[in-house]
Amino acid sequence: MSDKLNLAVIIGSTREGRWGPVPAKWIAEAAARHGGFEVDLVDLLDTDLPQHMTELDLWSRPGEPSVPVATLGERLHRADAFIVVTPEYNHSYPAPLKHAIDYYMSEWAAKPVGLVSYGGGAGGQRAAEHLRQVFPELRATTIRHTLMFSMYWEKFDENGRFAGFDEAEPHAKSFLDELEWWGRALVNARREAPLPA
Repeated sequence: MSDKLNLAVIIGSTREGRWGPVPAKWIAEAAARHGGFEVDLVDLLDTDLPQHMTELDLWSRPGEPSVPVATLGERLHRADAFIVVTPEYNHSYPAPLKHAIDYYMSEWAAKPVGLVSYGGGAGGQRAAEHLRQVFPELRATTIRHTLMFSMYWEKFDENGRFAGFDEAEPHAKSFLDELEWWGRALVNARREAPLPA
């Protein structure tokens, strides 16, 4: 049995032409190299969540969820920690990400969330700060370290390779170290006693 944490890396944008898969794959690969994580890369574009929250799909209602809701729910439930990769749209995070977050409750609880953001001059940090207000309501905790990529479209070399990852590597190590610490602490806490209602 592996002592690695199950980590879900979530691509939070579904827009045409999105850049999100690039930093998501980068941080997923960094997490795999780190050694503390088994990584599941979750692309919300592929989840087929229903656009309307029916009573059968809401976490607070009885009944069987639809297959897409149950499938994503199982992946989130299996995770010991999360990394959410988000752009900043109009000073906040994308609607499909909020939609996916709101479909679930217990799947997020007592688990740490690391935030990777990208955008203009602020590097998506306004989106990240908004997510810091959302996750505590789900009884998840966001870690202090973040990774951000500001004006990312200006940082491609002559071969079309994004040059910003090289300078972000040392920060990624600290980010992943903190996420692993919180992940292990909360796994142990959940084993010791259930989260109070």
